[in-house]
Amino acid sequence: MRSLFSLPLLAVSLSLSVPAAAQDEGAESEMIEKLNDPEFQDGMVSMMSGFMTAMMDLPIGQFAAAMEKAVPEDLDDGETFSDIDPDATLGELAARDNPDFNADMEDKMRKGTVMMGILASEFGALLPQLKAMGEQMKQRMDALE
Repeated sequence: MRSLFSLPLLAVSLSLSVPAAAQDEGAESEMIEKLNDPEFQDGMVSMMSGFMTAMMDLPIGQFAAAMEKAVPEDLDDGETFSDIDPDATLGELAARDNPDFNADMEDKMRKGTVMMGILASEFGALLPQLKAMGEQMKQRMDALE
């Protein structure tokens, strides 16, 4: 379930990095600055938090019942899918193992946005070298033709 919660961060980081990589250095610098802006990061966390809150309201009980029929095996803790309340939501399942799930989720999203800014800064510092390496590779490939 943990990887499910990292999907929004991955989606956002990819959506921001692809356009930035396709533009000139000024736009790259602007994107790096934006990713390191605490106000922008707060907006990202707010957006992702709203998305995750909606996901947590998804009913999961009926899905678990269907899984029980398809894969009648124990979960990691010896529990079976049929032990899950048919009216349970994803959020209820997450909170039963961690009562502070919502606060922890937002904290991890906040840390994730800060990490995106750091990663963008570090990647930005490497960009000239990566571009030069790409040009060298292109020249070598062209020489093969």
